[in-house]
Amino acid sequence: MNVDADRLNIIARQCLGMLPKALPQAPSTGRSSRTEAEYLRMAHVLLDRALFTPGGLAGAVQATHSPRTFHKRLAALRFSCRRLVSEHLDVRSVSQDLDWHRLADVLPRLHEQLCALVTLNEQGMTQPRRKRRSKRQALKGLPPTWREDLFERGATGKYADALLASALTGARPGEAVKGITAWLQYDEALGIETLCFYVHGLKVKAQQGQHFRFMAYAAEDTHPLVTALVKRLSALPDRKLDIRVAKAGNFTAEVQRLARALWPDHGHAITATCFRHQWSADVKSTGDADAASRGLGHRSAKTRKYYGTAHQARDRHAVRPVRIEADLPVRVLPIRALPITQAHINSKHAAEMG
Repeated sequence: MNVDADRLNIIARQCLGMLPKALPQAPSTGRSSRTEAEYLRMAHVLLDRALFTPGGLAGAVQATHSPRTFHKRLAALRFSCRRLVSEHLDVRSVSQDLDWHRLADVLPRLHEQLCALVTLNEQGMTQPRRKRRSKRQALKGLPPTWREDLFERGATGKYADALLASALTGARPGEAVKGITAWLQYDEALGIETLCFYVHGLKVKAQQGQHFRFMAYAAEDTHPLVTALVKRLSALPDRKLDIRVAKAGNFTAEVQRLARALWPDHGHAITATCFRHQWSADVKSTGDADAASRGLGHRSAKTRKYYGTAHQARDRHAVRPVRIEADLPVRVLPIRALPITQAHINSKHAAEMG
């Protein structure tokens, strides 16, 4: 194989010269091996699309109306570049001694990706952003008993326990993969028998998320979902159940299937996340918004605004936990001072004169 070492040497030095503009930030840490594999797969797909996309690789990344998709593609491309640089382009070894046969395929790909990253860093997302559709909108038009109806439809399937746990805790589908523990116990402080849940949190970082949360319902609560799980637990020797699903995607697909069978004309997809929005709405309707934040697994109070609103509560069909706890306090929203208007000044002056 004949290799033009001089040409490749020039490309290598061009790549090194582009690194500060293409990858100006330090690499992220704490990324899982699964995420890294997904990034490499996505970068490979983008490189294939670049062959027939106007604008090449940068155009392939920008060909989306979703900010989330754009930034994920950008992260994938950055990761792919860093991997190529670390494996094939050690800054200290760019010389005539490099194995140019090995780099003959790598350097053009790296050059293409770095050029695209420079362009993307300068232009950002160029496509108009699609308006976000919150899953809480999917609750509109559903009957007040939609959770009970959905559970009744799936009560004989393998996800029956997960349907109950998701509806009564507002847990993320991924948290059902980690496992939700449910049990019956007497609560000394409340003086009643309770149905308890322990949820292991997801999306937990240094300043984000709750590692765990606990919630309880009165065991005598007449809500059909509470009654169904209390009956299920009462039949077990230790009155305790570890509820898990194998894959979050399969669970939410089953919820969608059940919902389509019940409400074929509903305009929104009903997924497992809809349980989370409805749970939030029910708890917010009690007036304790911080309890909703704790139960949702949030550290910041502002995050709860993205989940079900109090007016979406199901009145007589709402779930009503008697205890909601988390391992860390919720950061409260700052109080914004209202602007001082002439009317305030006049009112104050009148009060002082009167």
